[in-house]
Amino acid sequence: MVSTDEKKLVLARLATMPLDMELSLGNAGSFDKEKLIKEVNAGSDMGDLVVEVYMNYLRSFSKRVP
Repeated sequence: MVSTDEKKLVLARLATMPLDMELSLGNAGSFDKEKLIKEVNAGSDMGDLVVEVYMNYLRSFSKRVP
């Protein structure tokens, strides 16, 4: 389950992404900035996956700090 705060954080990070950058999400394909933001805003399964991936990435940094 994706929280509103997590969604807001990921949308803020996606907003800083270069326009010509794409993210590949396994078998789901590649997504550009606009499509990622649209999916997250829509709360689709793909949007929730994007939020979960970003949040796991961000949480991994806190686990590295002694």
